[in-house]
Amino acid sequence: MKKHRYVLKLFERDAVVGDSKTVLVTGFQGFGGVGYLTARYMVSKLGMKLIGYIEPPNIPDFTSVEDYGLSMPHEIFFRNVKGINVIVLLNRVNPDRKYLSSFVQSVINLIKDLNIQEVYLVGGLDMRFREGNEEFRWVKTRAMSDIKIFNPYFVKGAYVVGPLAALLLEFEHRNIPAIAVFPYTEPESIDHRAAAVAVKVLSEILGLEVDISELIKYAEKVEELEKSIQEALLNTERKESVMHT
Repeated sequence: MKKHRYVLKLFERDAVVGDSKTVLVTGFQGFGGVGYLTARYMVSKLGMKLIGYIEPPNIPDFTSVEDYGLSMPHEIFFRNVKGINVIVLLNRVNPDRKYLSSFVQSVINLIKDLNIQEVYLVGGLDMRFREGNEEFRWVKTRAMSDIKIFNPYFVKGAYVVGPLAALLLEFEHRNIPAIAVFPYTEPESIDHRAAAVAVKVLSEILGLEVDISELIKYAEKVEELEKSIQEALLNTERKESVMHT
């Protein structure tokens, strides 16, 4: 049956430890796929448990087989790590722009229902904005307490776009403490190295100690493959040039 809004579905609400600090981590399929890759890696590396999902307005036309069954577009995972309730919203696709306000409201409902105190967002930032050797930039809502992050703040005048921007604006409006981390990335790539930067930053802020070696190894394999392809194309161009002289 067709609906006209996103709906929060929690079936393991009581699993969240009531007296622990609770944080939410999420991101989307933006530049470099960094937000999605970061969330997916944390779910896998921390062995997190599925506790619910945000049901989309329309029946999705894709799924995958996971350890817990068939996947949904916007899944909610949980694990208590070192006394912190870590909630990850894994967005396998971006929310439908037509129902974006409804999706944002579902995230707000999630924050209220699980008494989430802080939100950590991850996106990608176009490499062309880099001014030095910094790996990322960041931005926070006014409600977020002062935090020691020594990398440069977000680029003044540049735009944050998409569902991450919508969440940031709503969190600012509702005085919800939130930080968004933006590792530099090539916009058209799938950037595991940038995701490794995001996981490292979140681990340091929250004290989670998430190993990023698998992301680095995967990034190196992708880079080696891309180099091999470029060399093969260059050799082909050279051979064609010789044939036409």
